[in-house]
Amino acid sequence: MGTMLLVMAAGLTFGLIVFFICEEKSLKDADFSDMKGLFTQELQASACIGQFQTVRYLLVYLVLLLIFNLVIANLVFLPNEFAIQEILAYTFIPSLVGSWIILLVKWTYQPVIKLASSFMYGAGFIGASSIAFGITYFIR
Repeated sequence: MGTMLLVMAAGLTFGLIVFFICEEKSLKDADFSDMKGLFTQELQASACIGQFQTVRYLLVYLVLLLIFNLVIANLVFLPNEFAIQEILAYTFIPSLVGSWIILLVKWTYQPVIKLASSFMYGAGFIGASSIAFGITYFIR
């Protein structure tokens, strides 16, 4: 039980740190008055996504999280012979808690962007951990 709590805390902490770094790099040139234009004017979302390199930084986040989860799966889950309930707990609990933390941080400042960020964090964490455990247990 203690090992699982430590692994979940490590996954949550690493995921949040990497996500916040990638998000800040993505939005470093953002003028949020332009982002408000997405909802008040007719602007193309693809132009904004290209301008802020959202896809690039989201892929960086996914790759780093995939590598981290592969290490966790091979060094913690396989030697301790954790079963599906531990894998599901590791996959969903840190993604939900991290999404809630992102929603709570600066909710009053650009809530729509924070909502999208929380969905990207949660989906990225679930996707990366699912792929990592799939690869690990398929190869084993």
